Amino acid sequence: MTGRHVKASEALRQALADHPAERLTVGEIVGLLGERAFGLVLLLFALPNCVPAPPGLGSILGLPLVFFGVQMARGARRPWLPGFIARRSFRRLDFLAVLQKATPALARIERVCRPRLSALTGPAAERFYGTVIVVFALTISLPVPLTNFVPAIGTALLALAILEEDGATALAGLAVGLGGLVLAGWAVWSLLALLFGGGAPAEPEVFTLWIGPADGAPGRV
Repeated sequence: MTGRHVKASEALRQALADHPAERLTVGEIVGLLGERAFGLVLLLFALPNCVPAPPGLGSILGLPLVFFGVQMARGARRPWLPGFIARRSFRRLDFLAVLQKATPALARIERVCRPRLSALTGPAAERFYGTVIVVFALTISLPVPLTNFVPAIGTALLALAILEEDGATALAGLAVGLGGLVLAGWAVWSLLALLFGGGAPAEPEVFTLWIGPADGAPGRV
């Protein structure tokens, strides 16, 4: 391999900055990212759900993650989107603003990423991650508060793991994403309980262990 390795955050900023149009379609973004294929598009479409974003931007970018995950699971080498998704558009400056918010954290993670645990970054592993990303992406797309943030971070970490061939980052992405599924399940359960008159359910024990008991209740010794 020759030449300087371009970090994902730098490649994303450059691709969007070089596009002069006021609005971008989802299909144009996929085309701008060139040969790095799934890793960059997964990262780009997950990031808006990891930070506060303009209304509607996250929903525009959530559904493509499902399609990308399915294609990865089937062993495709380049991403493809159906026309009704590829034609959806948003303001380029909105997307650049979202990326700017995410860049500091992304850069910190990139500094510790390196090729390691190669058995977790090969073609077979990427197919497995594709299946996992479908589940994460469906959770990201739920119109329920608290359901998209953590699975989106898990998806972004998996994308970085693919780009940097870093099995340790892949394990971190799986752990974070699975935690997000637990949180999403509790949020949906709580919403259904409120809607159908049963009252909000108790916090799952895992959250009590993380953040402590609510309302002054005694904790477990």
